[in-house]
Amino acid sequence: MKKGFTLVEVLVAVLIVTVLITMAVPMYERTVEKSRVAEVSILLKKLSESKLRTMDNKDIITYNGQFGLSQLDSDIKSSKDFTYSLSPTLYPNAVCAVRARGDRKGTMFLYLGETAPDYCDCSTSHAAGTVCGGYCSEHRLLFCGGTEAQCDSYSMTSYPTGQCTL
Repeated sequence: MKKGFTLVEVLVAVLIVTVLITMAVPMYERTVEKSRVAEVSILLKKLSESKLRTMDNKDIITYNGQFGLSQLDSDIKSSKDFTYSLSPTLYPNAVCAVRARGDRKGTMFLYLGETAPDYCDCSTSHAAGTVCGGYCSEHRLLFCGGTEAQCDSYSMTSYPTGQCTL
């Protein structure tokens, strides 16, 4: 009697592996994107703190492009995944990052940090779905700006955040 596998057994094994890979790849991609959001959140917090320290050292109240990333006391640089900016259009003392490549290219992340009370007075009502509404109701500091599909892929809600300017 010969030992080995029949063609049907090999085809069934290939089919099972194909199904497992088809299910695993999207879950892996979602996990990678969630880790990127965690990374950008941490880096934006560091960038915000460094920006505020530099503004304090230079006696600047509102950032209007007086210095760039290279003058900060942190070593945060643009990466292959994100570009960072000190100057969001609607929230000049906040910081932001923009997804630099892939299907989610152009998705913006706005981090208000300690500057949130400068923009959002929580004693007044703010519309749901706005940055101030998110900050006042959920104490949210990180916001996703982009299409709903882009932000959904990060498991985040899309907010009107303005634009990052470099």
